[in-house]
Amino acid sequence: MQTDSNISGLIYQLAKLQKYFLNQHLSDLDLNSDQAKVLTFVAAHPGTNQRQISIDLSRGPASVSNLVKRLIQQGLLEKQMAPHSDRERQLFLTEAGKATATEVHELFQVLEKAFATNVKDPEALTQTLKQLLVALQ
Repeated sequence: MQTDSNISGLIYQLAKLQKYFLNQHLSDLDLNSDQAKVLTFVAAHPGTNQRQISIDLSRGPASVSNLVKRLIQQGLLEKQMAPHSDRERQLFLTEAGKATATEVHELFQVLEKAFATNVKDPEALTQTLKQLLVALQ
């Protein structure tokens, strides 16, 4: 029986609240969660390509292409020819993209701090949650 006080129910509620928090703040940045993921990925992997983003997001090439086009239109990403290939285009954050990626990172830091300051042993909880992920996969 599913109740609000069992472990899975509480984890579900936390995930919903986290998603709501992120969506509200991302909309202030004129982003959706997938666009934020692309910016975060490109920030961590400058010069990446759309194929790598597809793999990381588990999204189809057409979907990633649309995400990238939108971010380019917003002035957050730019494409450059790869120096080693005439066909491959690399993705980089613009200055505005770097600033927005920093804001996205700060949102995640706010969430992380909220979790860490309200848990007596964050490392133990992290380890337990990792074990749950492995068990459920």
